[in-house]
Amino acid sequence: MDFRIERHETPVSEDVVEEIWEMWQRVPEQVGMGSHISQLRDDLTNVTRPEERKLLYTARVEDHLAGTSLIWISRRDPLLCEFGLPATSPEFRRRGIGQALFNAPVGDFREMDGEAIFLGTNHPPAQRVYRRAGYRKLVGSITLVNILSGDTPEAYFEDYFRGLGPATVHPGEAADRTPAVPLVHSAHDWQVMDANVGSFSRRYSVHRGYAGQVGRFIQLLDGDASTFFAGRAGRRGKVVGLSTAVLRDADCAVDAFTHHRYADVWRSLMEAAAAWGAENGATGSSAKVSVEDEEKRALFEDAGFTEAGYAGEFLLDGMHLRDHPNGRSVSAIRLERP
Repeated sequence: MDFRIERHETPVSEDVVEEIWEMWQRVPEQVGMGSHISQLRDDLTNVTRPEERKLLYTARVEDHLAGTSLIWISRRDPLLCEFGLPATSPEFRRRGIGQALFNAPVGDFREMDGEAIFLGTNHPPAQRVYRRAGYRKLVGSITLVNILSGDTPEAYFEDYFRGLGPATVHPGEAADRTPAVPLVHSAHDWQVMDANVGSFSRRYSVHRGYAGQVGRFIQLLDGDASTFFAGRAGRRGKVVGLSTAVLRDADCAVDAFTHHRYADVWRSLMEAAAAWGAENGATGSSAKVSVEDEEKRALFEDAGFTEAGYAGEFLLDGMHLRDHPNGRSVSAIRLERP
């Protein structure tokens, strides 16, 4: 039985939302939208992530909804996008529908001159389908990347940061979500990229999630006690560095990291975070640094921070079992500046 693929630009109607939700109840796999229709509704009506263009793909067999997929295209940098919400109704499987729902967004994004599509999955059967659609796995991560030029993800990530010119520091925005993906998912030399949000380099720690790697920075914008800053460079405003500030009583915990080509903007990013803390009532700044990140510690000390003692452990690679860390840990030190 033939099927057809249709493309919809969000926001979509409530009828479409309800039809997709009803189909998803028959799909045994997790498709990424949680346990309540409200989450799906918010995404497909642009309540969440309104800063991005969303293209919904549906597969139909006659009048029956057979499957879905979605891409989020960055408006800040429309050459980057994220793929998600793949699902095929069980009664319509083994007909090529799932592969078509993977291929259609790739083809459309290629026609838009797109460069890279990102997604995260730890589902082996899905990984095989993604690979046939051109996706390749990042080392030390569940993230898959489809580089439309045919380059490897590693070659693309390195070229992405070449020849951009000087970087400038800006208050972080939700629109930094997708443009920050190449930075956050690059393999950095520092073990701990940002202690405030638990961001570790995949050179030392396996990334077991995709969306949360950048999402944890965006979430800092949700309240009044935290924020982040972005170092941007080039005509596309590529994110080449990030810093964070989190208020804890009279102290502001700060941290920062950059791509290695933009190490010269680290100090400006860190000072932007510290200044935000002072403007919001902090009487001093602190940082938590891995004892093995000696270069980072030296940068903080050059900025006037001094050691204030042991600061616990970073669980670099592993998980907590019954509240006990199980995996490789590294000691941390606390640095302070009045």
